Amino acid sequence: MQTIAQDVTQKAGANDNRARILALRDYVRANVSFFDAQQESRPFFRDSATETLSSGKGYCGEDTRVFICLAAAVGIRSQRINLWGTEPHVVAEAELSPDQRVIVDCQNPPKVRDLETLDRVILRPEFTDYYTLNLRRLQLHGVVSRVKLQMGILTYWTENPHALKALLWLMLASSLVLCWLMLKSVRKLSRAALRRRGWIHISNTQEIATAATMLKQAREASDEQPSTKPPSSLATPVSSRPIELSNQEIEQSGSANLIS
Repeated sequence: MQTIAQDVTQKAGANDNRARILALRDYVRANVSFFDAQQESRPFFRDSATETLSSGKGYCGEDTRVFICLAAAVGIRSQRINLWGTEPHVVAEAELSPDQRVIVDCQNPPKVRDLETLDRVILRPEFTDYYTLNLRRLQLHGVVSRVKLQMGILTYWTENPHALKALLWLMLASSLVLCWLMLKSVRKLSRAALRRRGWIHISNTQEIATAATMLKQAREASDEQPSTKPPSSLATPVSSRPIELSNQEIEQSGSANLIS
């Protein structure tokens, strides 16, 4: 973008901000057109300035983004102004000097043909309101009206969709990490408070591990001691077989009892 901006202003022989603004405006009008540009299902994050110049297609918002980026490349401060009314439009407000700013319409054909101040442009019947940020797109237009902010460095982020998307993802990731750290801290503080009040018991894992080790060692030592039980081979076998006596043995036993 810087190379293009420098080439355009050098070829036009622009030596002051007004001449540079006119040269860049005319360049955008000649190289970007809304004919055959996509109108339905447009993404929330529009094309970047480089993508718009490459395709040569874009509406007033894309034209304005290209101009703002080209102007920044040659040191001219500018920002987006959203005009609202019967014919909504997007233009740029460029700085001629620290106390003088003009509206730059880069669409071809333009609705604001020449460089004019915002105070004069808003007097036109087709425009009734303006915003630096598109509050209607953010569904905030019913809250405030005619808001113009000095965006400063924020203009870079609002006019570079890819950088803005990356910033939002970074902020989301940072927020998740911050929430995780906060939850972890709250949990730790809560456990400490409950423990002081005696509402919960927190086991001493080191003592439990030491006791488990000692128990294991005691079991291993008892397993290694020799057994005092006599060997099974030395035990006298006892037969469970019932004793059977013959009739002769019974009679001899009875005779012995009578003699005695």
